[in-house]
Amino acid sequence: MQSKNRDSFSLGLFGDTMQRIYTDGKENLGLNLPADMIQPAKRMNHRSNKRIITLINNIRKNVDGQEQIPRVEKDEGFVRFFICERGLDKTEVEKLVANKMSDITKDIKWSTQSDDYEIKTLILEHHMAARRMGFLNFFEPLYKVGRLKTGLLDGSLGSVNFFTQIILPLIEAHNSSEKFEIARIVKKHSRFLKKEELLKNPDQVKNIKETNEALSSLFSLFAKNEPTLLDVLKNVYQTGLFPIPESLLPIASSSAEKDDSIDHEDENPDDLLMAWGEALLTPFSQVKNYYEYLSESSKFGTHQGVKGLEYERVLVIIDDEEAGGFLFSYDKLFGAKGLSSTDRKNIDDGKETGIDRTNRLFYVACSRAKDSLAIVAYTDDIKAVKDTVLENGWFTEDEIEIVN
Repeated sequence: MQSKNRDSFSLGLFGDTMQRIYTDGKENLGLNLPADMIQPAKRMNHRSNKRIITLINNIRKNVDGQEQIPRVEKDEGFVRFFICERGLDKTEVEKLVANKMSDITKDIKWSTQSDDYEIKTLILEHHMAARRMGFLNFFEPLYKVGRLKTGLLDGSLGSVNFFTQIILPLIEAHNSSEKFEIARIVKKHSRFLKKEELLKNPDQVKNIKETNEALSSLFSLFAKNEPTLLDVLKNVYQTGLFPIPESLLPIASSSAEKDDSIDHEDENPDDLLMAWGEALLTPFSQVKNYYEYLSESSKFGTHQGVKGLEYERVLVIIDDEEAGGFLFSYDKLFGAKGLSSTDRKNIDDGKETGIDRTNRLFYVACSRAKDSLAIVAYTDDIKAVKDTVLENGWFTEDEIEIVN
């Protein structure tokens, strides 16, 4: 994964206005400057192929009029716009699109059948990745709790790290028969092999025996059917192999399959315990998939989160309905949905609208691609979307395909 450096074509003092995708900061900073003030000049784009630069120039032309110039030696590159009716199987649609791009570009790394499959998929919201990567049932209940959101998204949540930083690497080490790694993890995290515990207990052989029994008990959960996170939590609590995070202790210590205090309707329910009570009922593999999403090698990223990064092959997923946001509206940008009265008033008053923000977001997502770019737009009005992108000059007729 590339480091988050500023783009080589960053526009000087005021920054690139097309890169401003959030609502904070002063609107229209850098516009309507005095004629004698130094203005940002055209900049060379050293990253992207020519067709991609033409596209992003067209996306921004009605915003700030800035243009980027490709390096002469760059290839032409590829862009394709796939319009899909909502209600289709998105997994199948996106697999179909990737394989079509492999045929179009003659690039095997677009092919989902290839071991070298390597594309970056940009989604609008984390739930979209959770659905596609198979960790939604673990992620969603925790994400609903405001105090857990930040830690859940940056990987700093201690209760989650119990699974991702201790249990997951331990299971992976066991599956790979890496005995030294198992010993390292246990020595670092388990009370059994802590120096102070060994010194307190003259019978150190007993500590080692208890450790091995606890490990065998945990590993046996994975021997046949995949356990739930709750199965793992209760097992570790019962054997005492590792300390349980304080927030999970009420659940771990409950003798029932589910803690009654979590499930029954209470006047003032503990939202954290309720969320964990739901999340822990998911298969253990969902934690692994979640952790993969957080890693730098993840094949998914958000439109907003990849600003400043670059990738050889980019697949942009657009679906307002699935994203459920309110700051951006691709349906309006693509003409599938009419402007609201607030939009019209903001336009009349010269204020920023959601369409302006979406236009910049679209620019950011498309400009991440170096060699080839595919956009998948889910919509209820295929004709309106096609007419709009053609009218804007973003894509040609032969670059647009309808998937149904």
